[in-house]
Amino acid sequence: METVKNLISFLSCLALSVGLGYLISGSGGIFIAVLLIMALIISLAMLALSHASIDISMGLSGNIVNKGDELTARLEFNKKFFFPSTFIEVDLAVTPNIEGGDGSLAYRFICTGLRGDSIEIPLKAILCGGAEVTVEKITFTDYLGLFNMKKKTLPEKCTVKILPRIPDTGSQSEVLRSVSQNISFDDSDEESNETSSALTGVPGYEHRGYVPGDPLKRVNWKLSSKKDQLMVRLDEKVTSSSQIFRMDLPPCPTPDLISYTMMDITIEGSLAMLSMLIRSGYESEYNYFIDDKWEMAEIADEVSLIQLQERLAGITPYPNERRMVDHEINEKGKAMICFTSCTGQMTDQLAELMENFEGTLVVVKESGLGAVRNDMWTVSREFEFEKLT
Repeated sequence: METVKNLISFLSCLALSVGLGYLISGSGGIFIAVLLIMALIISLAMLALSHASIDISMGLSGNIVNKGDELTARLEFNKKFFFPSTFIEVDLAVTPNIEGGDGSLAYRFICTGLRGDSIEIPLKAILCGGAEVTVEKITFTDYLGLFNMKKKTLPEKCTVKILPRIPDTGSQSEVLRSVSQNISFDDSDEESNETSSALTGVPGYEHRGYVPGDPLKRVNWKLSSKKDQLMVRLDEKVTSSSQIFRMDLPPCPTPDLISYTMMDITIEGSLAMLSMLIRSGYESEYNYFIDDKWEMAEIADEVSLIQLQERLAGITPYPNERRMVDHEINEKGKAMICFTSCTGQMTDQLAELMENFEGTLVVVKESGLGAVRNDMWTVSREFEFEKLT
């Protein structure tokens, strides 16, 4: 529309110069008309030169950032001629977990540097997971704004990993009791196991010194009185009953901020659950799809949790054909829990998941899903877990 307006304005000026030459001054009108035509020729020549002689590349200020951090996309313009370029308009496209720092992803400028120029575009990481920044189109427009040419060869897309947070939700006893209902911390069990060890030579429960934050119900008071210090039980029952996590991030037909928000809450909700289990002394196995393959991480302490956090910074929605786990994740008969970012609009994806999963299911509270099985929970934006009934 703007080009059409400029063309009408130019033709109007040209018609005015002809009218001026015909009605008032022939030489004056011809002079103005010649200037307009020369300006058009020079403008078109510079348009062709700029389009053919300027190479453009893009890079990001970092390849991994924290959620909420700012970053910049730097566009480099390498110019092979002396004169200023024509107008260059660059349109960026980003995944929904990134937004423009100044609310815009379209920039227009003239490259005036002798050998080129560069611009820095502010961006902000708003949701966790793998993100992409791409140059959607590059348009060269002549000085008069009459004609434009699009660059066919665009810079390669850039990727950035956005670290999820590990929410500190405290200990939510109801959900912990649900996911670890087969585990007991009875001191009588400890005593009988210690007796068994003494009589048969079979190793009993392992213990370590008390660390602030350990649940008091795991303190072996009998052994603590003998050793004159608090001793916490690390029994085999906890290890053998460790949780198996499965992360499910189905693709949304139309990826938008809502679908990426569901994914963000799902990822951080699973990390919150892992953190609670670690503080209670449980180990977990975490299964997720990344880099075109399924991976399993063993989570036993804060170090392994942080390593998983860094790995999940690059996770993206799963392709439909690779959404189901390609290996046996329940060989030992352990309790299973699945975090899914399915919403009420993804009935087919949810039905497919239900056919291939048995265990506790956790969905986002704002997903619009109701209780479709007995052991089903929701996680809110504040990472509070609530049982669906």
